[in-house]
Amino acid sequence: MMDTTSNIENQVSDAEFWYSLQAEMLNSKHNLKVENMASLVEQSFMFSLFFRNFSDSDLLGYQQVLQLKNYGYAVLIDISEAQASKTSKSKTDNLALYKLLKNNLKDINNAIGPLIGNRICILFTQDFMEDKDSRIISKSLIKLFNDNNLTATIGIGSITSLQAIYSSFLEAIRALSFCNSNEHMHVNDARCLRKDLNYDYEDTEKHLLDAIRQRKVEAFDYFGILMNWIAPFNDLAKRNYIVEILILAAHAMRIEYPESMKKFNPLGKAKELMECQGSELHEWAFRQFTYITGIVRPRNSIDLSNKIVRLTKEYLEAHYTEDISLEDVAAQVNVSPQYFSKLIKKNTGFNFIDWLSMMRVRRAKELFNTTNLSIKEVCFMIGYKDPNYFSRIFKKRVGITPSEYIKTGSFRKKKNK
Repeated sequence: MMDTTSNIENQVSDAEFWYSLQAEMLNSKHNLKVENMASLVEQSFMFSLFFRNFSDSDLLGYQQVLQLKNYGYAVLIDISEAQASKTSKSKTDNLALYKLLKNNLKDINNAIGPLIGNRICILFTQDFMEDKDSRIISKSLIKLFNDNNLTATIGIGSITSLQAIYSSFLEAIRALSFCNSNEHMHVNDARCLRKDLNYDYEDTEKHLLDAIRQRKVEAFDYFGILMNWIAPFNDLAKRNYIVEILILAAHAMRIEYPESMKKFNPLGKAKELMECQGSELHEWAFRQFTYITGIVRPRNSIDLSNKIVRLTKEYLEAHYTEDISLEDVAAQVNVSPQYFSKLIKKNTGFNFIDWLSMMRVRRAKELFNTTNLSIKEVCFMIGYKDPNYFSRIFKKRVGITPSEYIKTGSFRKKKNK
């Protein structure tokens, strides 16, 4: 949260500077070098593309002026402020950075955005391209930055039409959150890291807050699930998620138990949090959670790596489309249904039916997004026999009905064409 606040403040101030710079240069009576004017036009285009409303006619005009192709992807580069500050007492020069990148990318069709905070975005375009190309380019960019005594972290969005390039920009942001210094990650690789997590972050967060309000020890288990969920992210993203969760926990305690609420000031903990790295962040988070809520891990709590839970996960992934019951799965892992039910609840935070329905709904969303199958067809494919029951379960998990979800998906598809 502290990192996020700092980044937002930097981006706002830099954005204001960028606005004033454009106005100053455009209104200036001095003659500008052609190359500097070209960089201004290009960076103005990139800034407008991602941070302002942009009409199709404006996009077409810039596309012709900058000679951009019809398809492309966004790459977002995070330049480590710590490394940058070691090489210079001043900020990295925007124009110098533009020229450095432009010179090294002269054989690739691209548009380079302005340096905002410690981030810069590059749009690569081509009529024919493959995702593997973006990884090769990103690897060479990291080397370029390293050769200039800078540390770079790169998130890569997927290839899309230029009209829908904003989606690639958002994907690059998402991918960036999984990277550590001097690494790059494609959004498809980031999705793979999340495949083994068969529960929803929002659902778990809701269960956590409900358990805190009711002073149930299960709150500790839900908190552990959320910590497991953020494990693949880099330290910056972890800190942001941890602070967000702790603030929500503190708020729940303040509303329900104001007399026993212990003050939690995230700003006062900023230095302490920033000094933590890797596994230390999780340890710090659990200490703060225990301090805020007074809830401690029960002695008989079972480790998340429990063999029966792993076997259950594997079995559900292979058979969720079938008509299976708690008793069926309990028999598969050779325990009684009663013990199995308690074990699953303890280790996942959900009961068996919740876990199964979340897996099915997630698969349903994938099918709705990638196929033209009807609601009834999807219902049967993911293991339900009653479309009405499926619709109720879907709405409970997603917040809207399958038909509403399909409509919003269809709108996005048409918009991206």
